[in-house]
Amino acid sequence: MNNSYTNIGLACGGTGGHISPALAISTNFKDYKLKPIFFTDNRGSNILDAYCYFVIASGSPSIKGFRKIVNLIKLILGIFQAIYLLYKNRIKLVIGFGGYTCVPVILAAWLLRIPSIIHEQNKILGRANKFCAKFCKKIALSFDIKNKDFYPTKTILTGNPVLNKFEIIGNKKYSPAKNNKFVLLIIGGSQGANIFSKIIPNSIRILPKKIRDNILIIQQCREEDQVELIGALKKIGVEFIVEKYFKDIDKIFERSDLIISRSGASTVCEILASRRPSILIPLPNSLDNHQFQNAFELTNHQASQLIEQKDFSANNLSKILKEYISNKQILLEMADNARLIYKGGSSKKIINLVLSTIKGSNR
Repeated sequence: MNNSYTNIGLACGGTGGHISPALAISTNFKDYKLKPIFFTDNRGSNILDAYCYFVIASGSPSIKGFRKIVNLIKLILGIFQAIYLLYKNRIKLVIGFGGYTCVPVILAAWLLRIPSIIHEQNKILGRANKFCAKFCKKIALSFDIKNKDFYPTKTILTGNPVLNKFEIIGNKKYSPAKNNKFVLLIIGGSQGANIFSKIIPNSIRILPKKIRDNILIIQQCREEDQVELIGALKKIGVEFIVEKYFKDIDKIFERSDLIISRSGASTVCEILASRRPSILIPLPNSLDNHQFQNAFELTNHQASQLIEQKDFSANNLSKILKEYISNKQILLEMADNARLIYKGGSSKKIINLVLSTIKGSNR
């Protein structure tokens, strides 16, 4: 009986948006006798310290001037690193999840004739994935990208993998303010959101007292903004929990009645899987405006409210909050629509793609 495991390389940039789907998939690997080996940058080492991982040199080739030369040197170094590590660890297939760390690993896999797959979390194909597309066997998409002319025979719609914990939450009935207090969750993504710390307290302050007294604020906040935010919330007299990082974010999602967030791909998919209504404020300077496209996808299906940052003011937010908290039916419909557009079973779809690609390459 053969009990050996097949080593799979997971290449991802060091932000949560790239690492989260990789981790979500890897939790199911054991059932298929697959072993995950991660390739990331320095930022990812803090998240992946409990896993087998390697830090790979990489840099953006789109930067101009002297830094472009430096980044090209890093890229070449990263390719040699990846060639050595892929060969040494007997990697049978590589999955790239975006970020410039993917580029040297996918190129190394191509040079070694190791098959690869890329996964795109956003509504728009990222720059690293656009580059890697020509070297991979398949392109797994989280959203139905209309313009798939780049490689139509390679693309497959799989959805964006999330941890099973979020799907379990979404399988339960959503009932706003079931514990009397209306729980408002505010999360700013891996880059934090200073503007949330300024706008949220002011928007709560101008709500009617009857509504304000019945709200619990749970807010993720950058460390440098905590003192100011806590002081503002105390002054208002609203109940709150403020943390730099929530370890068990799925449990916080389950408590929440409405989520205010940036619209990074992983967060958006966790919101959908959890069956939670949301107000999304896209990061205005995200590459190719992908956060706006992610948020628009949800708004287009009446699963969320999109507010562009230029329109994100205390007055605007306060009006929306007052309407939503006073009319729970809006929230119920948004929650149901969120679950309707959520594409479940993403991890299994991608793993099946991995297995079939390995099988095809062994023929």
